[in-house]
Amino acid sequence: MQRIMREQKYKPACVVWELTLACNLKCLHCGSTAGGRRARELSPAEALKVCSDLKAAGCGGVALMGGEPLLRKDFFAIAEKVRELGMELSVITNGTIHGEEIFSGLKRLAPRAVAVSLDAADPALHDRIRGMKGAFEKTSAFIARCLREGLPVSVITTVHKLNLKELAPLRDLLKGRGIAWQVQTAGAEGGRFSRDLLLDPEEFYAVGLFIESCRREYSPEELPVIGAHDLGYNSLLLNHVSLYESWEGCQAGLSVAGLRSDGEVFGCLAMNDGRFSEGNALKTPFREIWNRPGAFAYTRGFSRETAGSNCEGCLHLDVCKGGCSEMSLMKTGALNNDPYCFCSLEKQLFSGELDSPVKKIKDRLQSLADRSGYHTLGRIFSGKRKKKDEA
Repeated sequence: MQRIMREQKYKPACVVWELTLACNLKCLHCGSTAGGRRARELSPAEALKVCSDLKAAGCGGVALMGGEPLLRKDFFAIAEKVRELGMELSVITNGTIHGEEIFSGLKRLAPRAVAVSLDAADPALHDRIRGMKGAFEKTSAFIARCLREGLPVSVITTVHKLNLKELAPLRDLLKGRGIAWQVQTAGAEGGRFSRDLLLDPEEFYAVGLFIESCRREYSPEELPVIGAHDLGYNSLLLNHVSLYESWEGCQAGLSVAGLRSDGEVFGCLAMNDGRFSEGNALKTPFREIWNRPGAFAYTRGFSRETAGSNCEGCLHLDVCKGGCSEMSLMKTGALNNDPYCFCSLEKQLFSGELDSPVKKIKDRLQSLADRSGYHTLGRIFSGKRKKKDEA
């Protein structure tokens, strides 16, 4: 095994594992249309074996999600196996399942992050989006309890037309509480979400502007906020709004992978389409799937010739590689063709009229930027946060 790992060209830094599709909510934007379990779901014994297979592949961390992962009776057995094997652990939950055993168990696991979904500061709107009356109250209480227990809490907000106006109220709700905030945009993969609710180009760009403004007004300690992988790149006006200083292309199959509850392996669970399954971890060890020649060809085999019309000829293409694969597929039906990168949107929105002032605006924004913030954001989102008495 050691020889195989030394020869590995690609190493899975993180595997996002849909532990179950069962869920107690019916969220409008859920890309998996979660609710009931899949007809075939990994058994407890199979799940523990997969944990060992992930470690054998050199996996650095596992993010357990659903559906709602806490609905699996063996959730803690699986999570403890992940930690026992020396891998980092993140838990992604809707925050509506409570119990003393939940909080004591999470503390015992010492996770990198406990990420909780929160889509509005308005309780009625959050409940509407999540499909359950009282969801906001339960989730808010879950977040507050995690904070009291000293757990590294993150909030994930999925933005669409219904809750775009909620970003500022959510900012005011979260700032100063030691909560890391990830903002992402909704896709149209799920069966409960109407494409009419997707953000248009101006709204999408406005989300980038909002994150930029938050970073300028608040320190990373007061409001650590990032945009997810889908949120735009190579802007002339904005700093990179994600966790890192630059976008280096879709990482599906390069440093991340997705594992579905039936064992199917994908580069990214947002690309939940059988065309992109690389194999099944019940039939073939994950290590073999990950290291198979020709696997994850859409990222590992990228070349300029594979780019779509939105990206061909772009100066950033060799590094950007056509943007977010999920966004590219959703908007154009093809890979390496993301029309919602900031570079492309600025050309559309400004129609070239700002060619002359753009450099001045960019220089002014850059002069205000604090590049050291990326280091602090990285520390916070890795779960390595200062205690309040150390601040």
